[in-house]
Amino acid sequence: MNLREKYPLENKKPLKKTIEKVWSWFLFLSLIIFFIFITKFNKNVLLPTIPIIIVVLILLFLLFISIYFYEIFYMRYYFYDIVEANLIIKKGVFSRNKITIPFNRLQDLYVDQDVLDRIFGLYDVHVSSATHISSQLSHIDGLNKRNSEIIKGFILQRIGKNDR
Repeated sequence: MNLREKYPLENKKPLKKTIEKVWSWFLFLSLIIFFIFITKFNKNVLLPTIPIIIVVLILLFLLFISIYFYEIFYMRYYFYDIVEANLIIKKGVFSRNKITIPFNRLQDLYVDQDVLDRIFGLYDVHVSSATHISSQLSHIDGLNKRNSEIIKGFILQRIGKNDR
């Protein structure tokens, strides 16, 4: 059974991740534009400010598009499945990460949402073992509610089999 194909990530995930990453840049560049505008406004010289604002907005747009396409590729390479007694998660575009977590080593399992997940209707399934890398990489993010609950159920079922 291939969980990734049977219970896929939502197509809204790249947009959510892009907004999440671009938001801080947007605030930073907005502050820069604001200070440039205030500085020029005090000197009554607004004309040189307009090209600067246009350049900053174009840069922000290019950043948004670049990150969005990166997130689309990231989602295409994202893989998760249950193979024998292990949960396997593979992620990354340029630097690929693969984490294999044996079910008998799992210590934590939960489904959660951050603010943007709630807006987009996305859920994340988190699993972890005692290793540090496990807590960073071992989550499946961008699922709808139904798929997140099904995957959580599969994992709980496998953990139950290992306890016997």
